[in-house]
Amino acid sequence: MFKINRPLSFAFSVLTFILTCWGIWFSFNGYWNLFRLNDVIIFSWKVGILIFGAPILFYFSYLGFYMAVKNKPIGMHGILASVCGYLFFIGVVVSFVASMYISFNFREQGYEICPKNSWMDPNKYVKNIALCDEW
Repeated sequence: MFKINRPLSFAFSVLTFILTCWGIWFSFNGYWNLFRLNDVIIFSWKVGILIFGAPILFYFSYLGFYMAVKNKPIGMHGILASVCGYLFFIGVVVSFVASMYISFNFREQGYEICPKNSWMDPNKYVKNIALCDEW
């Protein structure tokens, strides 16, 4: 029988919940700028994955909280875990395709891509190249 470290499990679930909420806010902010066609739009495939990955991250948070309360290990079983997993993998594919489409579409609309410091940075689309340094 495994012994559950209740404070650590609870802290993990709270941290996962808070980071997921922050990621959803970041992702919705990117989508909001995208749909409004603002002068500066920060978008990449990672923004889309944050939305599709949120259900499974909330489920992980629930599992950690449940283990802290019940003091026994629990596995990822059931339809909810499967649906969350499938939703995440579908989201990965949709995010890659949407990112490529958005990149081509914005170039046709006159947006320019700012230079990035790292290949992991999200794309910053601007209507005027002078806006790259402001944000």
